Amino acid sequence: MQESFSNSAGRHLQDAQLLLVEQRWDNAVYLAGYVVECSFKVLVEQHFKHGAVKIYGHDLTELEGRAMERLRVLYPILDRQLPASRIAGTVLAQNHPERRYSKSGLWAEADATTAVQRAEEIYREIITKLVLNGSISSQDI
Repeated sequence: MQESFSNSAGRHLQDAQLLLVEQRWDNAVYLAGYVVECSFKVLVEQHFKHGAVKIYGHDLTELEGRAMERLRVLYPILDRQLPASRIAGTVLAQNHPERRYSKSGLWAEADATTAVQRAEEIYREIITKLVLNGSISSQDI
């Protein structure tokens, strides 16, 4: 099975948005976390050797922190392009991916709305830019 983090990010974003409309807050938050994870993994995949994303697993804090910091140090030109801390202060920074096993009703509408909006912003900052600069094909999303 071939991994496609960019395709997965787009698919999860669409589903998170649908779940938000259907007032399925917990699963909207859950999938929003995967949008962010996959988007960050696309950046890591673009600049580090194949398989480097496995180091970070599902840890959004590590992906956003250590992985993005490494990219900034190794590729200073990327500093302006990388998203600043975007999950801090949102439910995206909490218990990913363990929240998939949480009891229903953990997240409220406001939490879910913020999470999905933030996930979309991160997706657009990363994936859209990579498509526009030719690093990934639009067929990959």
